[in-house]
Amino acid sequence: MTRLFRPGWALTLQAGAAFAITLALAAWQFSRALEKTTLQDERVERLRAEPVAAAPAAATLPDFTRVSLTGVYDATRHFLVAARRGRGFEVFTPLVANEGVFLINRGWHDGAQDAEQAVAVPTPAAPVRVVAVAWPLPRLSRVATEESWPDGWPKRVRSANVERMAAEVGAGRREFRLERGGDGVFRAASLAWDYAPGMHWGYAAQWLLIGAAVAGGYVLIGKRRGQKRSATSAARTGEAK
Repeated sequence: MTRLFRPGWALTLQAGAAFAITLALAAWQFSRALEKTTLQDERVERLRAEPVAAAPAAATLPDFTRVSLTGVYDATRHFLVAARRGRGFEVFTPLVANEGVFLINRGWHDGAQDAEQAVAVPTPAAPVRVVAVAWPLPRLSRVATEESWPDGWPKRVRSANVERMAAEVGAGRREFRLERGGDGVFRAASLAWDYAPGMHWGYAAQWLLIGAAVAGGYVLIGKRRGQKRSATSAARTGEAK
């Protein structure tokens, strides 16, 4: 009986290895998508949960945990992170509490145009009780980590180097973003965060499509080789007769 599928051992091994690799990469991207989806769901749950009491170890809390803080703002020390577009600054002020010092992101203040005006940034003098969100530490570029800071206060900087800012004021190395309506908040910083699970779903689908293309190409080439050998064999048989 004539075989119409003859891919050959070399092609079979190559296609099998390529197909296995694409399946492994698709599975990896699939697991990453599930992981990011879980993180995204946990973020939503934490932002909906009741705030936890402040503690000395608040800097180690899971990202997006809402924390209840009571203390006094240190109005003598502000970090003013310049807006990349438009006017104003993002204001970071230490909050001194019984549990320690917390680096508070008070949001955007449009009125501060330069360091001299920034001294007058309104700050509550009395003790405050606020709810703030423990924010993830951002990844910084080399330029941001090597930025030269001015002497004195307030410090006008280009990038929010949270760890360096916190160390400068003796706070836990964590940013806490005030929610809207809190004492001392300006235009509250965004609480949006995208773990981008869709990107990994897309990569998984791409690898599956590549695997399907490898399998399809393997079958197509195998059939063509089989047909070619069958035609050659038939021609030889005809010549022999």
